[in-house]
Amino acid sequence: MKRRLAYSLAYAIFWLLFFEASRAFFLIYNYALTTTVSFPTTLHTFVSGFSHDVSMLGYLVEMSLLVMCISVFPQNPENFVKKTMKTVTLIVLIPFSYLTVVDAELYRNWGYRTDCSVLQYLSMPKEAFSSIPLWHSALLLVLFAVLAYLFYRLYKKLVEPILTGIDKISIPNSLIFIVLMGLTVIPIRGGFGVAALRTGSVYFSTVPFANHAAINDHWHFLYSFGYSRKEKADIFMEQSECDSICSDLLHSAHRQPISLLNTKRPNVLLFILESFTAPELSVLGGESVATNLDSIARSGVLFSNCYSSGTKSEMGIVSILSGYPAQPTTAIIKYTEKAEKLPYLSKIFDSLGYNLSLYHGGDIRFGNMNSYFRNGGFENCVTRYDFDSKEGTAKWGIYDHVVFNRMFEEMKDAKDPFFTVCYTLSSHEPYDVPMKSKFYGVDDYSKFQNSVHYTDSCIGDFMRKARNEKWWNNTLVVFISDHGSRISKDPKPVSALEKYHIPMIWTGGAVTHDTIVTEILSQCDFPMMLCNQLELPSEEFTFSKDILRGDKPFVFYAFKTGFGYMRNDQAISWDNTNSQIISATDNLQDTTIRQGKAFLQKVTTDFCEK
Repeated sequence: MKRRLAYSLAYAIFWLLFFEASRAFFLIYNYALTTTVSFPTTLHTFVSGFSHDVSMLGYLVEMSLLVMCISVFPQNPENFVKKTMKTVTLIVLIPFSYLTVVDAELYRNWGYRTDCSVLQYLSMPKEAFSSIPLWHSALLLVLFAVLAYLFYRLYKKLVEPILTGIDKISIPNSLIFIVLMGLTVIPIRGGFGVAALRTGSVYFSTVPFANHAAINDHWHFLYSFGYSRKEKADIFMEQSECDSICSDLLHSAHRQPISLLNTKRPNVLLFILESFTAPELSVLGGESVATNLDSIARSGVLFSNCYSSGTKSEMGIVSILSGYPAQPTTAIIKYTEKAEKLPYLSKIFDSLGYNLSLYHGGDIRFGNMNSYFRNGGFENCVTRYDFDSKEGTAKWGIYDHVVFNRMFEEMKDAKDPFFTVCYTLSSHEPYDVPMKSKFYGVDDYSKFQNSVHYTDSCIGDFMRKARNEKWWNNTLVVFISDHGSRISKDPKPVSALEKYHIPMIWTGGAVTHDTIVTEILSQCDFPMMLCNQLELPSEEFTFSKDILRGDKPFVFYAFKTGFGYMRNDQAISWDNTNSQIISATDNLQDTTIRQGKAFLQKVTTDFCEK
């Protein structure tokens, strides 16, 4: 028994050494890029990437433990285990060694770690390798052979001998290996937290290469298969017709936008509100749940017909900060390489010398948001792990009032100009908030209303203090929701337009006057609108529009099985699964249907091509 356990431990160490050697090989092979980051940052790639390494170890150790369980049946367990584990090791070691070498070379050319999409080139091997000189291909083969041979010899010399002399064990004694197999699920998924491990979970820097080096590409390659099946565009028409329709929608005859600000270089404080929707604000025709936001809206700029692009936080974040619409079956933020190609509002401010910071009481590894914010240049990310648990925690993280207080204190010393994002958390289910319930009831909607009321009270406290700060007069404060809530007082299907109606409010000392903007718009329009107000380039936000300069008003949103589209007084929701209309206004025109389909096709095609 002891030899079996010792072997499993040694086997884990063997593969850990392989993964660390693979990362070192990647850094050395891409030496020109490695020298662009500091030595401490280079070392941190090993530390940050350790969670990927351990997760991959979990799968490999799981196999060794399974073999140990089965070894109770053969008459000669030593011979069985040795032969089986040598075969398993070679089956894994050879392709993993090959991937290590090929990935380092492909990264040098492509700029991202290898995923399963590389397999599409196997159908055209001649074309795939035509750009690589013969001597270079030979060198790669030599490196692959050397790496595989060295680690195979290491296994034969130091790991396999531990199995010498193992005896037959009883079935009851083998149960310990079954228990250990169950425990390996913990490192495989990345720990006990709510957020499962993703590619972006190991991101730690604003330098893309440092983040890429932290990735365990063997883990990443296998992980990519889980999403590759969803990379399929929704095709309704010829692409030329689709492009023509979308060009007409997004490229109107522009005029000088209506000015809402008294400065072209304000500080920007952006509150992204978890799940806030119109039914919680009386100014949007709902109840008086978020009374502070109601008051703020009446003295600021209220966009009364703003709609979210999708149903989840990871969709809303990208829509707000990159102007990129949601996709029905997935979210681009989950594909780290694709998300890196998006435009970032934060990067524009970073290029202007703004100080970037993010405050969120949760775990930004959830939904792969960590990689997105790091790629966006947010060097100062204050999240749940930066707080003392004694300050107050719920299941999902730190209470909003604790985060707001931390942000307020740190903003006292913030250098102008700054671009600060505060992503609230407490109105996320299970709606656990540290205050006496105002909306009594055990149902989810009552709990949700109470959580919104709590976060709204935190906003009110923050704003009352902020108005007395020196930075207030030169600051634009924006409140916008990440998405609609899945629950409502009157149950509605996810396709219903009303579920996507969200608040967007501009206030602060930089706002010239209070007004209500009634034109319909999407949260995706925010980055272009803000850039145009500050006379900054906005053309890279190709899916955004600016109603303040006369662009055509329309709204597109996506849900799991389809999409919704609204223009003027016409609206439609469409089911992709059955290829039929779910709901529509009485005056629906064919033009509206074609526009909605064209926009979805444009979005999903763009997503697949990134």
